[in-house]
Amino acid sequence: MTLVLVLAILGAMKALERGPFAAEERVSPAVIFIVMDTVRSDRTSVCGYGHPTTPMLEKLVELGASRACNSHSPSTWTLPSHASFFTGGDLTEHRAGGGGGPESMAWGSVTPLDDRLPTLAEEMSARGYQTLFLSANPVVTDRMGLTRGFEHAQWAKSYPEMQGPRLAVRLEQMLKEPTLSSERPLFAFINIADPHAPWTGIPDDLGFLPPRAPLNANPGRQRYETKEMDEKESAQWLGHLSDVYEFGILRADRSLAAVLDLLRAGGWLDHGYRLVIASDHGEYLGEHQMVEHGRPYFYEPVTRVPLLYLSTEGQVDLPDDVPSIVAHSLVRDGLLPEPIPPKRASTFRKAPEPPNPVPPCWFSTAALWTGSSKLVASRGDVIRFDLVGDPGEESPIPAGDHPEAAQLLEHCRAMDRAHASRPAADEELSAELTAQLQALGYLRADEQPSPEEAPTAP
Repeated sequence: MTLVLVLAILGAMKALERGPFAAEERVSPAVIFIVMDTVRSDRTSVCGYGHPTTPMLEKLVELGASRACNSHSPSTWTLPSHASFFTGGDLTEHRAGGGGGPESMAWGSVTPLDDRLPTLAEEMSARGYQTLFLSANPVVTDRMGLTRGFEHAQWAKSYPEMQGPRLAVRLEQMLKEPTLSSERPLFAFINIADPHAPWTGIPDDLGFLPPRAPLNANPGRQRYETKEMDEKESAQWLGHLSDVYEFGILRADRSLAAVLDLLRAGGWLDHGYRLVIASDHGEYLGEHQMVEHGRPYFYEPVTRVPLLYLSTEGQVDLPDDVPSIVAHSLVRDGLLPEPIPPKRASTFRKAPEPPNPVPPCWFSTAALWTGSSKLVASRGDVIRFDLVGDPGEESPIPAGDHPEAAQLLEHCRAMDRAHASRPAADEELSAELTAQLQALGYLRADEQPSPEEAPTAP
């Protein structure tokens, strides 16, 4: 029986309003945490986009899942966001990320998640769970410190390795491990990375998108960002990029359906479940003359992400703008944390030799959402975007005496202290990690300045 049929049957059974997979109750339900990597809210049909990119997410909402479409990721790239999901802490606490050094590629070190903070896997293991880790993103690995506490862990060595149906095949193999016991509850973390570059081509029978060839980020990305393309070529290339990115989201949604089907078919959800679905960041598709992610800028396309929660234990109402770092508490406890953390994102950054005294946010940068405004701090200055009056974030204005500006600068000082307190890099490991991230497109020598660098409005 397919997952879609199960959902249809259970959706019609009004007595089972707890969700699509529920059966008899047990004190410890299965806990499933899925990160749909590189998914921005405004390209998902579950958040109102016109193309049907996320039919599985929509089915989950129909069956009672709560969602937040105006959530924001903890950071702008994979490692720090996953570290926040796994620990519940921000960059000031877990310190996992990159940055430092006056040259673009001399990041000083890529700092993996260390062992100072307990991870979700360790906490769930202490509660009697067996723990499983499957990542289609080759950054989400043991070398980044992200497998600590997992008994069973596998990850891709390249992005295509576990994209499409291959992810479910690998999960099916893992679930057959003889050391996995049906007598113990399961905590499974799964990263689905189909929307990440390089992008798969679109077949000619999809319907809502035209056929497209596969697309790598470069050389088009570099040519577009340096304005070597004329207007016609830019429009054609961005159209191709937009289409294959949307197809990547659809493929991720299909992988989600296949994953849930496998877990149901294997009986892992028979005694109840807790399902959390988040994204670690979004993606630039030409906004602000940028493509992809990983920059120290916090425009909405790379920070606004969806968050969903569904559980047989009872639902949790998610505020539409709840920060996605609350995924940690939803996974661990089935509850929102109290208090809910600030709506904030941050990242370490490369920086030249600082002046004396060092301005806050010299080795880091951070954003804070407050009402309809977003504050962004960089190198001692704070600017503000009016997200209602200026949804494209084209006109930054000075933060002035905005009441939250001082709070953000204080966070910046904590960020800079965290950057300075990072452990000394293992030079061999750091070189290997840096090379890996360069090969995957995260560290580049061609970064262009952003309007956010301007301390005041132009």
